[in-house]
Amino acid sequence: MPSAQNYCKDLQRTLARLRSGKLQVRIPPRQELHRKRPNSHFHPNPELFIQTGGATDFDCAGQTFQLGTGEICVMPRGVPHAETPVDLDTPYSIIVCMNVQEGLYLMRARADASRRILGHDHIRLISTRGHDIFRYLDDISNLDHIPAKHRHAYTRALLEAFFITTCSELSQPAKLVARPGSPLVAEAEKFVHAHLSEPKLSVAGIALALNCTPDHLSRMFHRHRRLTLSTWIAQERIAQARSLLRSGTYNISEVGWACGFNEPSYFIRTFKRHVGMTPRQYRLSLAEKN
Repeated sequence: MPSAQNYCKDLQRTLARLRSGKLQVRIPPRQELHRKRPNSHFHPNPELFIQTGGATDFDCAGQTFQLGTGEICVMPRGVPHAETPVDLDTPYSIIVCMNVQEGLYLMRARADASRRILGHDHIRLISTRGHDIFRYLDDISNLDHIPAKHRHAYTRALLEAFFITTCSELSQPAKLVARPGSPLVAEAEKFVHAHLSEPKLSVAGIALALNCTPDHLSRMFHRHRRLTLSTWIAQERIAQARSLLRSGTYNISEVGWACGFNEPSYFIRTFKRHVGMTPRQYRLSLAEKN
């Protein structure tokens, strides 16, 4: 699959710069986790950004910086951040590595004429290994327990493991998921995955971002996925919530907020409707199985 090969080439180039000592790695501080911040969003899992053209101005809680071409950013889970695309000698382009329920999601993005960042190519991997490597990004984001003199080597080793594992998984076609159908539906799914933690995520907002009407988007989504876009968003949020509840990293309210639920009571009702038990009961059932 050519797209997978292209992602591998970018990852291998980044790995080569890492090994040569020329790779700039940005790691924003873990501040104001899961807090509302104007014009910002956060994700319940860490992300890795690879700047492949132009630059990105990042406005994070506790730090602002520009990510230049050839540099990477490890965004800790829960850190509110806003991104502004910048054209320099080359047009803005970036690769985002995201954690999803059953594996790994890679997306290329570019900026449109109004300077909105939109995905234009993506790969979804069904891979336990691809899912688990995001713990390396968690460890990179939290270096307090590592002696200062060893932090650079520790970060480099974990990034090597991340890139090597990702390329290995991309080389196995059986793990790649191709979703047939409408490019508009694919764009909608990419947008949802990038904004799942935002409570205001809606069909109307997605349609506005994709320059179409809500009715047209809804019809196309139902035609190709056999369910409504709103139902699919709810399913994705509950799947993310189940994953976070299994991890034990967050309390119940934090899980709800990280998955886009403004009110804990609404999160509990929705979760019970989909899963048949409350989030607390679900977490207790997992503990009993272990």
